[in-house]
Amino acid sequence: MARQEDRFDRQIRDAERERDRQARQEKWAKREKKFFRTFLFTEDGKPKSSFGIYTFCLSFVFLAADVLIYGLVIDGLHPHMQAWPTLAANLVQSLAATALTLVLPLVIHRLCKDKRLAFGTYLWLALYAVAVVIAMAVMLRGSGATGAFLVFFGWFVAIPLAAGLAVTGLLCRRDHHPQIPQQEDQPWKKYTDRR
Repeated sequence: MARQEDRFDRQIRDAERERDRQARQEKWAKREKKFFRTFLFTEDGKPKSSFGIYTFCLSFVFLAADVLIYGLVIDGLHPHMQAWPTLAANLVQSLAATALTLVLPLVIHRLCKDKRLAFGTYLWLALYAVAVVIAMAVMLRGSGATGAFLVFFGWFVAIPLAAGLAVTGLLCRRDHHPQIPQQEDQPWKKYTDRR
């Protein structure tokens, strides 16, 4: 009798786990559909979310510019800093490259009418960085290279990304003023206005 009750309880737990798993899968499927819908077009041929498309495309421009700038800065500064301690050399190289990589978002923020573009682009870059860390953690699991990767990632990805998010976030907060659509007065309101 006790075995049957245990088996019955186990079946109930398994059914509940399966139901929870299916609910999670449905939830993630809805999120995926919602995310990818932003890249689709309406019946008029206009993008559903031009902001999402612009920032997504700009993220690749920022990424290419960042890689180019980091390559030039590190190659240019490394010969002059060989006698420096590693910590100081890495810090100077990282901060110099970070300062140069911030020029592009500042120019875009200055020139573009939508003041959210640079910050939105850095949000995409942050998403890429998280994906890279997860992928590398899985690939380097069990090897001693994980620590070396995280040190490199901290100096040459986390610092510029944090600086870019902070600067563009502050600029977006300062300069972005969403337009509130003006509603026209209803025709009947002119009869109730008692001025």
